[in-house]
Amino acid sequence: MKQTTQLLNEHYANFSKLEIQDAVKLLYQHHMGPGHLMADEQTALDRLQAEWDSIPPDPDMPLSHPLGNGLCRLNLSACKAVSLSSKTVTMLFFLTVRDFVSNSSCLLQSLDDVYSLPFPPEEITAYLDAYRAQGCPMVSHSETYRTCYHPAYRVVYQRYVNLVPVLSAIDRAMANSPDLRVAIDGPCASGKSTLGEALNQIYNCPLIHMDDFFLRPEQRSPQRLAEPGGNVDYERFSREILSPLLAGRPVRYCPWLCHSGSFGQEVTVSPAPLTVVEGCYCLRPDLRHAFQLRIWVDAPWPVRRQRLLERGGPDCLSRFEQQWIPLENKYFEYYNISDICHVHLPSPPSV
Repeated sequence: MKQTTQLLNEHYANFSKLEIQDAVKLLYQHHMGPGHLMADEQTALDRLQAEWDSIPPDPDMPLSHPLGNGLCRLNLSACKAVSLSSKTVTMLFFLTVRDFVSNSSCLLQSLDDVYSLPFPPEEITAYLDAYRAQGCPMVSHSETYRTCYHPAYRVVYQRYVNLVPVLSAIDRAMANSPDLRVAIDGPCASGKSTLGEALNQIYNCPLIHMDDFFLRPEQRSPQRLAEPGGNVDYERFSREILSPLLAGRPVRYCPWLCHSGSFGQEVTVSPAPLTVVEGCYCLRPDLRHAFQLRIWVDAPWPVRRQRLLERGGPDCLSRFEQQWIPLENKYFEYYNISDICHVHLPSPPSV
């Protein structure tokens, strides 16, 4: 299998002291994921915390090493160096365990790829024969590998690692604020909602969408749309969202459903240590004061264009190009939205 052969050889180039069982371990993690470490959540958390406390931060350590199949080894010492919390790392691990689908038949098929490494063929054969006879169980790193490389990591989805700049910024801010409010702004189809949903899963936090506060048709006067950032009901957002949030009270609001032209059922948001608001216009000057952490998400226009096409076809793309994107751009440029953000993130992958 070309992918695993290349993966093994790249790993050998970086960790030349690895032994046959370390190569098999890599293949096992590639195909089977991290589920074997998940006896129960509390045990997994306690185990990680004990390991976390025993290792120093290492800013020179790569944040991750690829395992292929959408997975990687997330290095704990590198996580500590960027102030990612052990609780967040544990959640990335839990979410990976929850969603990853293992494949033992592909593991069996790829074992012979170990022959691509510069070990004596007879030693590989002896190890693989014994391993297959045992039913291809999970294996540990060799003592040589442990001594030379001191592995301390968790297997997680690579897509979560791509979010580390945001996650570490949130963890640092939460360490200093008992009620952190995060805003995610950026162009249409850049990945704001995807990032917001990821944060909702990782932190189990409330997520509020600015789309729920777009102007109703009767509010879209020429004067209102001429206002930079006027294409949102910021008065209602301030009254129904920010005022109770800042006072530590429950939030209650009815989302405006553009597709049906009506209000939806009331939503209640209880006070929480972290609240995330995502959507264009959430960083207007009269709203941004409420957010201790501001995130800018962007993506190249060809990527955004394709997403808009997939979202609603040519008519949707045309409507955005002719009406909504010019309004967004006027808002971004007039208020220098990108410049006032603390974290800039390329468009996140699907989570």
